[in-house]
Amino acid sequence: MSEDTSAADATLGQGDVAPLLKKYDRPGPRYTSYPTAPVWRDNFGPAELSERLDDLRDCAAAGMPRPLSLYFHIPFCRERCLFCGCNVVISRKDWVSDPYLERLKSEMELFTAHLGDVREVIQIHLGGGTPTYFTPDQLARLMDYVHASFKVSAGAEIALEVDPCVTTDEHVHRLRQLGFNRISMGVQDLDPQVQETVHRVQPEDLTGRFYQLCRDAGFASINMDLIYGLPYQTEQTFDRTLARVIEWAPDRVAVFNYAHVPWIKPHQKQLPVEAMPAPALKFALYNLTLRRFREGGYEPIGMDHFALPGDELAQARRAERLRRNFMGYTTKPETDVLAFGVSSISEVGGLYAQNTPKLMDYYRAVDAKELATHRGVRMTQDDRIRRDVIMGIMCNLALDYAPLERRYGVDFGRYFAVELGKLQDHAGDGLVRLLPGRLEVTARGQLLVRNVAMVFDAYLEKPREDATTPVYSRTV
Repeated sequence: MSEDTSAADATLGQGDVAPLLKKYDRPGPRYTSYPTAPVWRDNFGPAELSERLDDLRDCAAAGMPRPLSLYFHIPFCRERCLFCGCNVVISRKDWVSDPYLERLKSEMELFTAHLGDVREVIQIHLGGGTPTYFTPDQLARLMDYVHASFKVSAGAEIALEVDPCVTTDEHVHRLRQLGFNRISMGVQDLDPQVQETVHRVQPEDLTGRFYQLCRDAGFASINMDLIYGLPYQTEQTFDRTLARVIEWAPDRVAVFNYAHVPWIKPHQKQLPVEAMPAPALKFALYNLTLRRFREGGYEPIGMDHFALPGDELAQARRAERLRRNFMGYTTKPETDVLAFGVSSISEVGGLYAQNTPKLMDYYRAVDAKELATHRGVRMTQDDRIRRDVIMGIMCNLALDYAPLERRYGVDFGRYFAVELGKLQDHAGDGLVRLLPGRLEVTARGQLLVRNVAMVFDAYLEKPREDATTPVYSRTV
């Protein structure tokens, strides 16, 4: 990325950006995948995924094995956070987790029946929900099941997300014994009024103690998640949260733009809309975040992450080799992602396959010794090309045309003539720079990077059967 992209480029007065916010504030994808989930097919099932898993086995037999990443979705939470957009099961009944754990074991066996000896794993991630809803002993059993089914590389990245309110000291120490080396802790906001409003009360001293516990336990990387755009947030209150987080100095910080989608997540209707920051304030909160973390020695990563300079993410961003999958930003080489549990998404050989989101449907499928796939999509060549463009923009805030031209045998200027024409408007607004053989997202355009990526999305202009129902959260 060009060195002339300065912090001042992003910290413009609200009067300067008000027309831009009005112009670009529209629903848009977050691009954890391309094509995005709303355009996947419902008449897509286990047979499609089975075929791709068999292809992995055949490629390995031909001397072309590919490394694997594993994702496990643990949906259980004891309380519902009102900002949550994840697929969760709210329960205080401890007995619900053991049947789920055994289904994860069975589902892994279904996968490996197709894979044969294709078992090398370089990345494992537990997401949720709350993975530490599982007891330390249950987590140990899960990892036993993983090692029984796969060959976990010695240097594998093994990570999970945790809620400090329910994660015990025993959890933390057992996780390190089990080989977990990265941990991501939810914080969201330290302001008591915001916490009470979103039903996530997590006192600052509890968060600080838990962070130090993880640091003392020797995790190689600690991440904190924050959210801006929540009710009752102000620049003053959020600045206090940012200052405290910078003082703690986690290796990485994710600062997400709250996605208000009550038509998809009805519980969000309980949040007071009148107390939510307007677009201009959200932009101010983003600018504040960008400025504070830069001043604190962090480097911006993609659209919503920050990392200390010595962190792998920062190093990969500088080299423009950052990647993104359903587990987040990653420095790992391109892998096939095998996903387990309700609503989890596998990405295998140009195919996305999502499990059913309903717990009982998932149990019935696995108990019948069937993959729980219920929707997905098989990428076309055009999808692959556009995916690489969109992921380059979203991950590295820059894109060189030549590597993509060599990979796919296309002339970028001709293939994307219409899109480059549309980007002239973005360039005029100071969001991108169009250089010979390269495009760059400016610091001013970083908040609106989704809008830049949307230019290359071939599906956004296609009519949907139910065009009256919103699909995506707003970009600002």
